[in-house]
Amino acid sequence: MRFFLLATLIALLGACASSQPHLYSQDLQGCLSQLAMFKQEVNRQKVTDAQVVNLTAFPYLAFDRFSQSQLSRLSSQQDREQWLNYTAQLATQQRQAEYHNLIVNPYDLAALDTCAEKMVKEAKHNEKVWAELRQQTVSIPDSYEPWLRVFGLYPISSQIAQSSIDKEKKRILLGFHTPTKDIVQYQLTETISDSGIAASLHKGGQAHINRELIASWFSDALDASTIHWPQLSKTTISQLYQYYSPLINIETASADDIPGTVNYVDSQHKPTVDTSQPAIYLHHSYTQLYGKIYLQLNYSLWFANRTPTSSFDPYAGKFDGVLLRLTLDHQGRPMLLDSIHHCGCYHMVFNFSDKFVFENAKPDTESPLLFNRPAPFDSPTWSVTLSHGEHMIKQVGWLAKKDLPNANKVQSLVGHHYDQLRQLPSHQQHTISLFDQRGMLAGSERLESTYLWPFGIPSAGAMRQLGHHAIAFIGIRHFDQPRLFEQILRPKTEP
Repeated sequence: MRFFLLATLIALLGACASSQPHLYSQDLQGCLSQLAMFKQEVNRQKVTDAQVVNLTAFPYLAFDRFSQSQLSRLSSQQDREQWLNYTAQLATQQRQAEYHNLIVNPYDLAALDTCAEKMVKEAKHNEKVWAELRQQTVSIPDSYEPWLRVFGLYPISSQIAQSSIDKEKKRILLGFHTPTKDIVQYQLTETISDSGIAASLHKGGQAHINRELIASWFSDALDASTIHWPQLSKTTISQLYQYYSPLINIETASADDIPGTVNYVDSQHKPTVDTSQPAIYLHHSYTQLYGKIYLQLNYSLWFANRTPTSSFDPYAGKFDGVLLRLTLDHQGRPMLLDSIHHCGCYHMVFNFSDKFVFENAKPDTESPLLFNRPAPFDSPTWSVTLSHGEHMIKQVGWLAKKDLPNANKVQSLVGHHYDQLRQLPSHQQHTISLFDQRGMLAGSERLESTYLWPFGIPSAGAMRQLGHHAIAFIGIRHFDQPRLFEQILRPKTEP
């Protein structure tokens, strides 16, 4: 106990010394110290959540690649408030996860949240805060290790590997032409809220939601933003998750092909995927494409294993998963779909829009697999088919109403928020994150990392947390790069 009190006192002194109290009014100094002390205790107990990053001077904010890319664009008071609301929400989600993951917890979450709200309110009109925000550089962790590329003779390794990468792409493309078999169909039917309450979702019961209503949601959100950033309410985004929920067809050869719920089920603190509870994990994000910001709906599936295809399969191992990301245009219509596995591998991009065409690939950066799939405007339902074992996308398409399957033949997927993975219940008094402080899932390592390290990706093939997905072996590219699509697409020029 004495040690804990001493550590807390040291943390307090350090927090007061390092949080730049001169930026804030006197009545907020206590809040500043309290939030800074909390972050230091989180670091001391090694339960830091790696999905977003923090700056000591702003313990009430958190940052991702997108928020940092927008900071230089903020000119009006309206812009500032929108950006602050976004980064404050990132911090709130991180704080909640870290609070529940603390092993010894002397803090009050409600008090911490209240302090953060007060500081955000002041920051919106505090010029010193904005000057400091613009001056400080937030370092978003790179998912590549340059020293690995140095020792791996990357300039030579990348040239040698190009033929193997091309061969793998051809193999994946062949999968689009092979017949499917033993298909089990899944679709989102209910979501679990933060309070643990299940809400049923049925497309038939959502008849009041249509393209015109969705377009009005986006129009109102864009009118409220000087930089045309469509920030929608949680309720509205939840409705969009359901409206655009894909029909997921999975070739099923074993329990490894059932998308399940991630949890801790034993006293060894090892996570597992419970296939008796089929589930899908949801979150939203934003991207910038040629000056405009677009909303993205993310659907993540988790599988217990990637099934080995032979006695020696370097890609097989515990855990597997697929992330499907649907980008909506400013009318709320599907514009792009792209996908990765949770290791960051197998990036695919499907262009649904007639306004863009694919850019010519640059020789020094690995290109994703590219597909054109024009989206009809008479159906909101898109489908994706995954292969058995390795869970590779085999087909993506759109379903007319007459082609929708009988609801009785579709397995229900419960929708969980992705944030639940940052604080999973355990047999202890506290929760445990699925990911470590590097943003990786321990136990999901692959043998492929023993020969892929020259490309600079630590533990290639292991499952990763959002914000840590390197998606190219040749070149440098992250899944959450704010302007990722500008490297892949260009506006279509009229003849």
